Order: sequence, then C-alpha cells, then structure tokens
Amino acid sequence: MSLEDRYLKILHVICTYYGMSTDDLIELLEERDNKYLLLLLLKKYKCMDQERVKEVFNVKNKRTITNNVKRAEEKLLINRDFRKKFFEMEEDLLK
Repeated sequence: MSLEDRYLKILHVICTYYGMSTDDLIELLEERDNKYLLLLLLKKYKCMDQERVKEVFNVKNKRTITNNVKRAEEKLLINRDFRKKFFEMEEDLLK
C-alpha cells in the first residue's frame, strides 16, 4: 500500500468514526483531540509527511508539529477515553 493510500485511508477512518464527510474534515480537525488522533495515526503508519501535515493543520514550522505529536503521545498515556478512541480507529484501519 502506497503512502498516499495509507494517508487517505486514515482520513477516511477518522471521518467515518465521527460520521462526517471528508469535506468536513477541516472542521473536525479544529478540535484538539481529533488533531492529536490524526497525528498519532499518521506517525504509527509512517505517513507523517511534514509538508502535507503543515498544509493540513495550517502551521508554519516543524517544531509545532513535533510538539503536538509529543502532547498527543502524553494524552494517549494519560486519558482513558482518548486511548479508547485511538484503538477503535486503529481496529478500523486494520479491517
């Protein structure tokens, strides 16, 4: 599976999990938890293209992305509900 296919599949899983269309993805990513989930899934499945992520999240530098990934990893360890969402999405990706 190519990088592009994995990337699109991750976006599709997030949208279907929340019952939204891919057109509403930007609205969905405004919520911090959803942004963190996307970053974690991209990192796990090796789809973390810095330029594309900067474009999607509308950030200017790599440091912001790195800090957000660190915060997402911390949240995954601490927050039980967040962890549950992450693993449910991961199961959907494996199907």
